[in-house]
Amino acid sequence: MAYDHEAKPPSHMEQVIDYNAAQVKQEAFGFMSYLTGWCTERKASTLIDIILKIKPQKIVEIGVYGGRSVVPMACALKALGQGTVYGIDPWNNYEATVGVMNTDNLNYWSSIDLQGIKRNLMQKIAQFGLENSIILIESTSEAAPAIQDIDILHIDGNHSDVTSYFDVTKWAPLVRPGGWIILDDMTWYENGIFTTARAAEWLNTHCKKFAEFKDDSIWGIWIKK
Repeated sequence: MAYDHEAKPPSHMEQVIDYNAAQVKQEAFGFMSYLTGWCTERKASTLIDIILKIKPQKIVEIGVYGGRSVVPMACALKALGQGTVYGIDPWNNYEATVGVMNTDNLNYWSSIDLQGIKRNLMQKIAQFGLENSIILIESTSEAAPAIQDIDILHIDGNHSDVTSYFDVTKWAPLVRPGGWIILDDMTWYENGIFTTARAAEWLNTHCKKFAEFKDDSIWGIWIKK
């Protein structure tokens, strides 16, 4: 598939989707209402569209939290009858605060019950019948085993400079040529610094930017060269 030099606007997604996804999205949005997190229905809709279009075998998500993005992706895989989404997250308060500079963010990630959030997610995965489409890996991005030939990579972990850059530079090279890479919160701002800027610039240099979305946050899609 060929891509133009400039990234496409979000509306371009409507032109490349050829699958009737309404039923999948309705189910996914219902499931999301029981989960903790910040993934919007608009973003979930785009993730579902991509999955139904390219029919991936391997999806990797860095930073699962309460599952509001991993679950809709699993719904799309279940509808296709193929593929697995590997959700990597330590669910650990210390790891969630590595490199975080903003006091409010530090207080939030230091005190929230991440293990309780993980337990709720596991219960909901079973309740939603998605066990065959999701594998949760309780690990840091650094310690997690490499997964080769990734079709879709969704990076939404710790947004600090060091951690976000590590996530991109470890996992993006494992994406197959032509695979899709999604970076969430690509303009995350703390104490006067755009902390995910280095990660986004690495993707701009090594991959082809496909689209950028302004939702509750700004996030982008790249295609692996």
